[in-house]
Amino acid sequence: DDPFTKWSSRWDFLLESMPSAQWFSILNALVIVLLLSGMVAMFLLRPLHKDIARYNQIDSGKDAQEEFGWKLVHGDIFRPPRKGMLLSVFVGSGVQVFIMTLITLIFACLGFLSPANRGALMTCALVFYVCLGTPAGYVSSRIY
Repeated sequence: DDPFTKWSSRWDFLLESMPSAQWFSILNALVIVLLLSGMVAMFLLRPLHKDIARYNQIDSGKDAQEEFGWKLVHGDIFRPPRKGMLLSVFVGSGVQVFIMTLITLIFACLGFLSPANRGALMTCALVFYVCLGTPAGYVSSRIY
């Protein structure tokens, strides 16, 4: 037998020995995400439920003018940010990197980028990064 393993079959012995380990990992991660999301929802719904019950008890117009609870957040949400230009630049760059990563991963999963061709992944990522400068600029300008 040849002592060297071919590049394309280097993981075969692990995948054949543990066929259900992948599904167990995916299921485990899904359960953890659902449990943590449920905990966060419980923490957010309890004060929201109290505020809604308190809003429903208000009868007079004088009490209705007082803002409390979640109504206080209204003023902070709809005010413009102090450094709007910096925010728009970061959002545009984030969109550029996110879409570049997504397209590169899709190409790698479809088999267009072979691990045997060294540097193909980085070249693909750089080409997509450069090409996605225009959509990033558009998103930045729309945010600003």
